[in-house]
Amino acid sequence: MARQKGGKGPTRSLAEQARYDVSVPQELINRAKRDLVREQYLTPFKVAQRYNVTISTARKVLKMLEAEGVLVLFTPNRRSPVYVPRDKVPTAPKGL
Repeated sequence: MARQKGGKGPTRSLAEQARYDVSVPQELINRAKRDLVREQYLTPFKVAQRYNVTISTARKVLKMLEAEGVLVLFTPNRRSPVYVPRDKVPTAPKGL
């Protein structure tokens, strides 16, 4: 790996980037849309266990569903973010 200009860390060649890039099959996205809206909450671990995929693929699925508006990022945590289906987002009580 070569270093970037300015010393910001290593850069990857195109071959290395292709190896690390994981594409998510559209079939998995469609199944997740249909199934995951029934859950109370979702984490990358739950999705990985349910669909037998890696944690990184599960994270990508959750981010894609968030971008489409199906899920809402409820607790942004670097290690284990928690997502909630859009229709199950709790609202704050009035008067707060």
